[in-house]
Amino acid sequence: MRGLVYRAVFEGAAVAPRCAVIMVEPIQDFLKSGRSCVILGTNGSGKSRLAVELFQCSDVSCALVSLEQHIDVIEEERRNDDSDFMDCQDPGRPVLEFVAEGGAITPDIEGRFEQLGMQAILGRGLRFLSTGEFRKAQLVRALAQRPRRLILDEPFDGLDAGSQRELASVLNQLAAEGLQLVLLLNRVDEVIEAAAQIFLIDAFGLVDRVEAGEELERFFKMGDLPAALPEPPERERLELEPGVPLIEIKNARVAYGGRPVFEGLNWRVERGEHWQVSGPNGCGKTTLLDMVTGDLPQLYANDVSVFGIRRGSGESVWDIKKHIGHVSSAVQVNYRVSTSILNVVISGLHDSIGVYRRPSPQEIRCARAWLDLLHLGPKMNQPLRRLSYGEQRLVLIARAMIKRPELLILDEPCQGLDEINRRTVLSLIHFIGVNSGTTLLYVSHHTADEIPCIERQLMIGDRYAEHA
Repeated sequence: MRGLVYRAVFEGAAVAPRCAVIMVEPIQDFLKSGRSCVILGTNGSGKSRLAVELFQCSDVSCALVSLEQHIDVIEEERRNDDSDFMDCQDPGRPVLEFVAEGGAITPDIEGRFEQLGMQAILGRGLRFLSTGEFRKAQLVRALAQRPRRLILDEPFDGLDAGSQRELASVLNQLAAEGLQLVLLLNRVDEVIEAAAQIFLIDAFGLVDRVEAGEELERFFKMGDLPAALPEPPERERLELEPGVPLIEIKNARVAYGGRPVFEGLNWRVERGEHWQVSGPNGCGKTTLLDMVTGDLPQLYANDVSVFGIRRGSGESVWDIKKHIGHVSSAVQVNYRVSTSILNVVISGLHDSIGVYRRPSPQEIRCARAWLDLLHLGPKMNQPLRRLSYGEQRLVLIARAMIKRPELLILDEPCQGLDEINRRTVLSLIHFIGVNSGTTLLYVSHHTADEIPCIERQLMIGDRYAEHA
């Protein structure tokens, strides 16, 4: 990590970060040099708004890549889905067409396809890409515009470790070739070598100039772990016969369009075991978790038992889901009910999207305790969509945890989180794994996000190797 750190000025230190106006002059003055920079900021500090402002005010040709664009494109694809009127599933817009909308497919762009390992997905519809695959398509589409400045809002989110290294190498190469990069990040370990300067924005409007190092790390320090996790108002314990595992999957196979995602997969999870599910983008990690939650239709063509119940045997899906907490990007995208974040957390007690009866005082107290634990108590009456992406993820983690489930499924739970919230969440997950009796299934691409209590690993794409 190189260079100096600046804090962008907010108008009024007491103003809430979502209402504050970031004074961008220090950053704009630096950009006149033509050199690349990184902007670090906490959740709610306004990074995404800053990215849009820098894009709109750019004095040179500029392209912007953001997670918000990803969500907008997928929403558009869903609106244009004609599967109901066709004899087959509508593939939607393919990757190659999406990239070509940015500019001509030149030999240079074809080289980027190869460099990022994208050849196999060029004909695939956008709706059928993993998060990491879509981020690569966004990047190449932006490069096809031939910009002089490229603004990337959280470019590493959703990428596995190998793809992160590939992208960092590509970005450093682009900077060396003269493209000015502006990266907005919430993780210190994603700062690239090409960054000649690091800016730091926060919610308080403090202005100083420090050397990157211990002071920066102190800024991103984790809050104190609570003495105990909040207890739910009611908790129905799962009764299992001796020797019956929580999950048992035998010789599973899932395929789309005749192409297998995985096959011959066997997996047994005992009560109290904690597992990390790993593998490259597109290998089927989320598909496997969807088999467990019951959100994958193909599970009924497989031998899958959850909590001792064979799926497809006439069981009630809610009898299973009431013992599962689930956090993923899909849950976040699909939680569209306009309600307070306090009600979002309470809804986890009822496995619902929204709350449709008056919460009890005990439910309110428990939900408030979770929001206080995650430093979101002052925002408990705000709508979910008014929060930053990372803050929304924290709320949904609290929603999954509030009922203290038998099984907690965490599909990239730290995606979109800054250092403070990332470390807090990792510590909480470890604390739950050690102290609560909840079994963890955890997916993460970041080697730095390993959790000490998780000692078992299922590698998908490596002959389904199980490591104890």
